[in-house]
Amino acid sequence: MPDRRVVAAAATALALAVAGCSDDGSDAPATGGSAGTGSESAGGSTGGNAPFELVATDDLSVSPDGAEVLADCWNGICRWDAASGSLELVPDRGSVAVAPDWSTVATVDDADVVLEDLASGDTVTELAGLADDDVTDGSPVTAVAYSPDGELVAAAGLDDDGSGRLVVWSVDGAEEASYDTLGEVHRISFSPEGDRIATAGNGPVEVHDLATGESQELPSGDGGTVAWSADGALLLGPGADGQPSVWDAETWQLVAELRGTRLHEAAYAPTGTTLALTSLDETTVTVWDPDARRPMRLEGHTDDPGAVAWSPDGSVLYSVSADDGVLAWDPATGDAAATDFEVPAGR
Repeated sequence: MPDRRVVAAAATALALAVAGCSDDGSDAPATGGSAGTGSESAGGSTGGNAPFELVATDDLSVSPDGAEVLADCWNGICRWDAASGSLELVPDRGSVAVAPDWSTVATVDDADVVLEDLASGDTVTELAGLADDDVTDGSPVTAVAYSPDGELVAAAGLDDDGSGRLVVWSVDGAEEASYDTLGEVHRISFSPEGDRIATAGNGPVEVHDLATGESQELPSGDGGTVAWSADGALLLGPGADGQPSVWDAETWQLVAELRGTRLHEAAYAPTGTTLALTSLDETTVTVWDPDARRPMRLEGHTDDPGAVAWSPDGSVLYSVSADDGVLAWDPATGDAAATDFEVPAGR
């Protein structure tokens, strides 16, 4: 059940279709055809009667210098000036993941992942492999992610018997690794060193080691997302009841959990153990440091926020919802930033 576009409408549909199904099992809002958006999710079916979304909520990216914020919108890729909030629309394009250096974006063409130049839209590389001898039906891609150094891309898909598959390529198109997965993967996250990959979906959280080829299944629930701390020592994912749960990334012992919250999207701050996260069916954004303080709830969205992202220095937190678009916060105080981010015009 996907949470979740090669024209804007088709692009937003993978953004909205790559976001796929929602974690609660209902169809995610979507428009257009079947392509995708989101750094860590793609594929799935869209709901024909789903409400219209101005901005896709499955992914949010901040430029390496902190000057811009990017998300998919219903009519293209939206790029906001982080200081002024002004919007630049890249029309009739979409993405399912954004390279860390903002050089390329990933899109999906059937079972292939296509890397496009962010500025020009030209194809840079086509990554094939999900439709191999074991996966012959051209399975839809359900999740895509770049490694932190931008040298690797991982994507997940399904074959016709419902078994899952995760493939890792170098950005020049060479297949580096392949893993079977326990169910459909909706979220992929590389460790900071790029040597391990965590996945979440309609099965348990799994961790795949690129050096050894081994896979680890965690005692977890389904849905939600996965995120690594900046030092790679901690992994966040959904607990047995969907609550945000933190594991030690060496022993895999549970070290913290946030009861009473159902994990949707999350991101660790650039340093330390502070997390920003959103929850299904709540309009608040939560800032949580299990080591330092009680959760702080940020009020301001009028509809459910999805993805969250930090500025490179951790001084600004961004969140996105379908109707409100992007909001910015001071994560230290919980105050809303003065910047008013322009919302794309409706159809």
